Amino acid sequence: MKRFLCLFALFAVAPAVAEAQPRLLLGGGFSAPNGQITEVAEAGYHLQVGLEVRLPTLPLSLRGDGTFHRLGSTRAGFAEPELLVGSGSLLFHLPGVGLQPYFLAGVGSYRIKAGPPDELDITTEPGYHGGFGVAVGGLGFGGFAEIRYVQIQTETSARLIPLTLGFRF
Repeated sequence: MKRFLCLFALFAVAPAVAEAQPRLLLGGGFSAPNGQITEVAEAGYHLQVGLEVRLPTLPLSLRGDGTFHRLGSTRAGFAEPELLVGSGSLLFHLPGVGLQPYFLAGVGSYRIKAGPPDELDITTEPGYHGGFGVAVGGLGFGGFAEIRYVQIQTETSARLIPLTLGFRF
């Protein structure tokens, strides 16, 4: 009976422990500015690295991301705007077989560098984001795709809509 209970406990706990392992995420994609920021910036790209930890027995994950955005400049003589972002998100996973859809929401700190090359204006502002994504793959190698709506708390309306494709390890 003891052997049966030990085996039962091992098989009951093992999936939860495996599920809670941190996953490295590497991705990149298209960044579209939205709102008044379009007066100085146009579409660009971004690179992202993240770490995600799934909460055992719950359909939730915690994720920390670092993202670098470079947007095109719409003004002659101005440098291309760059954003360096550190953000934290809560993910809510929906049930799925093969494809695992999820919603995410979180907050971040946005370091913005823009202006003429000899007089760059560098500011750091808070912001928040929300979005939807889908992941593929199990405990090993996999992929993900997501779209976010990002609102940066600046004097003007600074919004981004990044579309990210990446890998999960």
